[in-house]
Amino acid sequence: MATAGRYLYGLIRTTEDRDFGAVGLPLLGTPTQVRTVRVGDIGAVVSEFPLKERLLPLRKNLEPHNRVIRDIMADMTIVPMAFGQVARTEAEVARALRGNQKAIDAELKRLDGKVEMTLRVLWDVPNIFEYVIGEDPELALVRDEMFGRSSPPTQGEKINLGKMFEERLAQSRRRDTDRLIGIFRQFVAEVKENDPKDEKMVAHLSFLVQRDRLKAFEEKLFQAAANFPDAYVFDYNGPWAPFSFVEIDLQLESAQA
Repeated sequence: MATAGRYLYGLIRTTEDRDFGAVGLPLLGTPTQVRTVRVGDIGAVVSEFPLKERLLPLRKNLEPHNRVIRDIMADMTIVPMAFGQVARTEAEVARALRGNQKAIDAELKRLDGKVEMTLRVLWDVPNIFEYVIGEDPELALVRDEMFGRSSPPTQGEKINLGKMFEERLAQSRRRDTDRLIGIFRQFVAEVKENDPKDEKMVAHLSFLVQRDRLKAFEEKLFQAAANFPDAYVFDYNGPWAPFSFVEIDLQLESAQA
């Protein structure tokens, strides 16, 4: 059997060695023991993982990775690591903790007692082009003039109309995203904007929220949704471990390289 490396789930504050049970990524089909590698009061949550086994982002691997983080965050603050970080040895993990001790301490303090909430806002309309034109008289006039005459529009005119549409779409997203951030600013510690993944997506935001402010955050979210037009759909999820807000890289010499 290949020498076992150490798969890293996250970082926690602990003054004693912890054992979280056999809940980790499978090794030869059996869930591995999840425990801490500790330096001072900082612990790396790890389990064994074969160095030469290729780790793919498949459901069978992602599910235990996320479950370990989710279960730990129910009881304490965890700085979650991105999927797929494997150290060659336990000593390497300990070196990484010692070498980044101040940064890890600061990160644990910054994220202490906080969780991530995600919000996606979408335009729930059959045709986004027609919706934007219906909201913009100037754009509607250009479109009507182009297609209302006897001669068909030129390719250049179509390109120009397309550019105008993209500009209006970007302006609408910016306006609504700024409005949303302003609404939630006092209820959250930090906000991160994510790129829209769909033409009908207005905004995709991640919020870092103190646990004891979750109820106030959710109440504000429902109020905000009620004050937007009916064409806007609000979809929120969480609480999650604060993946989007982690600002530390342990720079492990990954066994998967």
